[in-house]
Amino acid sequence: MSGGEGFTSRGPALTGARRTRCLRRTGSGFVSLWLLALMAGGCSGLTPMVPAQPVESYAFRQMQARVRVAVDPFFTVERTRAAFTGGEEFPEKGLLPVQVVIENGSPEEIQVSPRDFRLVRQDGRGEGALIPYDAFAMVKLSVGWWALGGGFVGGSVPAYRNEGRQRDIESRELREATIPGGQSATGFVYFAIPENEPDLAGRRVVFPIRGPGGRELIYDVPIAGRRDIPLPARSAETAGSPPSSSASPSKPTPHGPIRIEGTGGGVIIRSPSQ
Repeated sequence: MSGGEGFTSRGPALTGARRTRCLRRTGSGFVSLWLLALMAGGCSGLTPMVPAQPVESYAFRQMQARVRVAVDPFFTVERTRAAFTGGEEFPEKGLLPVQVVIENGSPEEIQVSPRDFRLVRQDGRGEGALIPYDAFAMVKLSVGWWALGGGFVGGSVPAYRNEGRQRDIESRELREATIPGGQSATGFVYFAIPENEPDLAGRRVVFPIRGPGGRELIYDVPIAGRRDIPLPARSAETAGSPPSSSASPSKPTPHGPIRIEGTGGGVIIRSPSQ
């Protein structure tokens, strides 16, 4: 039996349809492995939790009935990026995370709920805190689907990036909780801020805490600052732009003789052409 006959005796050659199915399976397996590697890489880069500092270290704080609270708005891109996956986009999307720190210095239990928080404007109008799903919806990336060789493969990369954003927003939220005496709690509440209102001056974070003896303690904490929204780059020459620092005004050229006082009391008359 010849070598060619031995080879063909192993089975019939692949038809066009079978060859296409094999390519699809091979391509699907390769892309699946690539997506698993991508997901593993995303999981290995988890954004660390944001630790709470003592209440007295925060700029915006109040105390009632030995219950101290502080609120810390995360205005800047640097802070939101460090605290949340994809946080660099929070300011430009209008999402304002506010860290809340509560220290119960009383001997009794207190209760707090994130649904009771409101961001109040200077004119008295206010907006309630967003639930995590609504906060995530503000910064959610558009998700598409793609295929290889005509066969369905899976979701796009933004889908996996969205998982990290949603996970961080949900896990960092202030929980509805009962805080025993001598204990503390921390977490974030989320507010929507219109993009055309970057200045938070005059706003207040208002919320109740059910305190010792069943009393309701109302905290009204003024905040201040500006959201860090990147501005579009300006062209080199635009109307109303200040003159470039490199373009210095030319010095006037003298048109007459120049008088220079000599060191020995004399006077030197020099022509402008010299």
